[in-house]
Amino acid sequence: MEKLQVNQRQIRDILIKNWMTHDALWYTEVAHKFGMADASPMNLRVCRKLGQIECKRLMKQVDVSPPGNMTGFRQLFELAERVFVPDFMTFRVDYPGSDLQRVHVLDCFAYNGMHKAGLVSEYECGIFERIEGWFDAMGLAYRRSPDLSRCLKHQGKDCVVTIQFEFT
Repeated sequence: MEKLQVNQRQIRDILIKNWMTHDALWYTEVAHKFGMADASPMNLRVCRKLGQIECKRLMKQVDVSPPGNMTGFRQLFELAERVFVPDFMTFRVDYPGSDLQRVHVLDCFAYNGMHKAGLVSEYECGIFERIEGWFDAMGLAYRRSPDLSRCLKHQGKDCVVTIQFEFT
């Protein structure tokens, strides 16, 4: 009999998928028990805090200070993306200016999950709240557009989010 094995990438993928499944199941249960008016703000707070914690841990692990310019930011953001973002999330990131980042979500697991759960009409985006937690951990000043108080995909729009950073 062969010894069963999984490689590091497979372990990472399983752990991320399990965590995200837990997150989705927990959110759905909270929403059904308390309603979206309570569940959504709780989810946003948790996502923001999670982003802050995971990015601080990553920065500590690689012994890096908060970035002071766009080059440093991009290096840290791309590392966070490789560590924390699962392969099944389909998006594109570009940098159309010296202080701009644009994220285009092509296929959104959160939208798909909230749609299946019948909750998408009241869903507020936790994905970007988590990413903004990364920005908070990095000590960055920024402005994000557009308003994400309701899911862009549910509104029939492309999910394209632009962040303008203010490095001093």
